[in-house]
Amino acid sequence: MKMKSGLKQKFLRVIVSGALVAGLLPVSNAFAVSTFPTSGSCAMLVTQPVPYGQTLPANKGYNMLAVVTFTSATTGTFDVNEVRLNYTATGTTVQQPGAIAGIPFAMTSLAIPAQGKQLTFTAPGGQQIIINGIAVNGGNTVLFQGINEGFSGVCQF
Repeated sequence: MKMKSGLKQKFLRVIVSGALVAGLLPVSNAFAVSTFPTSGSCAMLVTQPVPYGQTLPANKGYNMLAVVTFTSATTGTFDVNEVRLNYTATGTTVQQPGAIAGIPFAMTSLAIPAQGKQLTFTAPGGQQIIINGIAVNGGNTVLFQGINEGFSGVCQF
C-alpha cells in the first residue's frame, strides 16, 4: 500500500510543478495594449447615450454604423451611416438616415495611454469631433471614446 501512496505523491508533485511552470509562462491577453493600426479597415456600431427622460434633437444622430479606414500613422477616413430618431410621447419616429463617405481624420499620439491616438475631424455641420482610441487584442480591436460628443465604440478588424 505504501508504494501506491508514494506514486500518488510523485504524480501530484509533477502535476503541481507543471501548473506552476505554466502559470509563469507569458499568456496572450486580449486586453493588452497593442500597436495602433496604420492600415486596414475596421467596422463599429456607435450608440449615443440618451439620459432617462430626455430626448435628442431631431438633428442629432442616435446610432451610427461606421467603417474606419486607417491610411497611415497619422490619417484615415470614416464612412458613416447615421440613424436619427425623433422622440415623442407616443414613441419614436425614424428620421431620414444620413450616409457620409470619406470623412478625413487626423491622428496624433496620446500621452496616456501612451500607445493610444487622438482622432480629430470636422463633421459635415462644421463641428470638430475629437475621439480617443486605443488598440487591443493584438491590434484586431480599437476602442473609441468620444471626447466632446458622448459616445463610445468598439471597432473590429
